[in-house]
Amino acid sequence: MEIYNPQELKKPNLIQRLFGKIPMENGMIEINNLFATHQTDIEKISLDNVIEIAEKYKINLKKKFKANRLELFSKYLHHCLIDSKLEDSELIALKHVKDLMLLSDKETQELLKAETEKLYSQHVKEAVSDGRLEEFEKEKLEKLKKDLLISEEIADRIYESNAKQILQNFIDGVISDGRLSPDEETEITEIAKSLNIDLKVDDKSKEVLDRYKLYWQIENGELPTIVSDINIQKSENLHFKASVKWLEQRRVTKRVNYGGPTARIKIAKGVYYRMGSVGVQRVSEDVWQTIDSGQLYLTNKRLIFMGGKGNKTIQLNKVLDVTPYKNGVDIQKESGKSPFLEFNQNVDIFSMILVRLMDE
Repeated sequence: MEIYNPQELKKPNLIQRLFGKIPMENGMIEINNLFATHQTDIEKISLDNVIEIAEKYKINLKKKFKANRLELFSKYLHHCLIDSKLEDSELIALKHVKDLMLLSDKETQELLKAETEKLYSQHVKEAVSDGRLEEFEKEKLEKLKKDLLISEEIADRIYESNAKQILQNFIDGVISDGRLSPDEETEITEIAKSLNIDLKVDDKSKEVLDRYKLYWQIENGELPTIVSDINIQKSENLHFKASVKWLEQRRVTKRVNYGGPTARIKIAKGVYYRMGSVGVQRVSEDVWQTIDSGQLYLTNKRLIFMGGKGNKTIQLNKVLDVTPYKNGVDIQKESGKSPFLEFNQNVDIFSMILVRLMDE
């Protein structure tokens, strides 16, 4: 594999030809070609060879073409890391290239650190990509850490970051449908265990996951039941309870419009007599009005409302449609006035349970 590729020298432009000058960048091209010639025995290149080229082009290598000099070092570093290890001989050769390019220890150490950590991270990501870390993979990563001269602390940080990302990606995938099945929850636990990740979930995330688990249960498992504080039939199970307002639509007059030709005749100061006929038109519309407040109970057979002004019951087989909103549920029933049940918490849970019961 070629480390360096020979390049052609740039031709002088018109101004350079007029003044008999040569392109300064050709100095770095000649140095690159020198490296290309001796890429299999880089240590045969001496600092004098490089300085000779720099003086030919009047280049101060300590100040000029730093990016090009770092690139020559970086290419040799990549060559050394092809086998994912750094031999002592390669470290010696890298130091030689550093000296030839008049680079500082800090500059080359930062580059070396970045490249080895990047390579180690790629191997870690590959090892944990399936959500499992087998024993042979652990041994391989341990050897790689030593071969790349990576410290224990940095290796642990790289591993933890990649492993947590794999777990997070899996969690994001399984809950993308807003559901969390028992099998998916088990797999999350197994991945965390295999990758040796402490599965910590904050209160907000736990609340979301618990809700997604409940969604799955409502759609696929046994519906959750609660103990009833009212008398219901023996064949009934209570699945939901909430404090609600019972609203119904009522027609009310919003305003009165007057129409028809009219005229005014002044009788006295500030007093006028209206002539002509006046047509009166009432403008009405349906509005939601609160009828009562109380407790709503959802059983496997009916909706029961225990209000301050009276009780109401809707058999589930009489419900035609359900439309949930952020602040409640619009219930369309077979006959009579259809109510809007206003409440703010767990509207989604109520709606899902009701739809499931209606489909059974």
